[in-house]
Amino acid sequence: MKMHYLHDSAVPNGARNTQDSRVPNARAIGMASFAGWLEEGVRIARVRPVLWLAAVLACADVSTLLGLVPSLLMLAMLVAPIAIAAVVLMQERSGNDARWSVSEMVDAVHAHRNALLTIGACCVAATYIGQLILFAAFHVSVKASVAANGVHALTFAYATYHGADNALEPLFNVLIHVVPVALLWFAPALVVLNNASPANAITASVRAVVRNWPIACLGVVAIVAGALLVPFVPMLVCALIVTPLTTALIVMSLYGSYRGVFGER
Repeated sequence: MKMHYLHDSAVPNGARNTQDSRVPNARAIGMASFAGWLEEGVRIARVRPVLWLAAVLACADVSTLLGLVPSLLMLAMLVAPIAIAAVVLMQERSGNDARWSVSEMVDAVHAHRNALLTIGACCVAATYIGQLILFAAFHVSVKASVAANGVHALTFAYATYHGADNALEPLFNVLIHVVPVALLWFAPALVVLNNASPANAITASVRAVVRNWPIACLGVVAIVAGALLVPFVPMLVCALIVTPLTTALIVMSLYGSYRGVFGER
């Protein structure tokens, strides 16, 4: 497989338009590949275990903070591509047995900051649109009426419903985040490793997730199950066990999933 090292990926913003690499075609892979992604991630983490442990715990702390302060979710989504890009670059560099420093990672990610922030802004926009649709579906009612003079009118009512009227709202609230996750999963890696433009990276990421819908559905089921279990699990257990374990699975599988879907055979 062809690898992209930091001196290739750290392209200045002004030169990226002329050096934009072609986005590789996504391939369909089997669900058994997930175990291979984790195995590769663990192998890479063994090179510098303290650093990777710190990275996983930092991501877990952010996830816990978002659970306590949901208003920070949009800000987190805006900068999430930067964090994902840094993790993927670290894994790619470590996977090739190359020496690297944190300052090199910072410089490489900084060179793609505009593209990564654009991806984050698209994720925020997709989330806002989903929330508007959710609000309109569960909290807005429309009533048609005819006045005595024959004039037709539409009345919009805004209210908060409880019970059976919106029992499915929490489920749909989780599902509206599927699109932002599909944008985020591969797009940062395609930007920093393939010098892809934000539009091409987002399109390729969504296309790859759709093409590998069985694994995507498995991820959705896991997210929904986790969301439904949160109210029944003590906060301390979530903060110390559930969230760090979930975060480790995501972090360790990022680069492996990129290689499996977009890597050259």
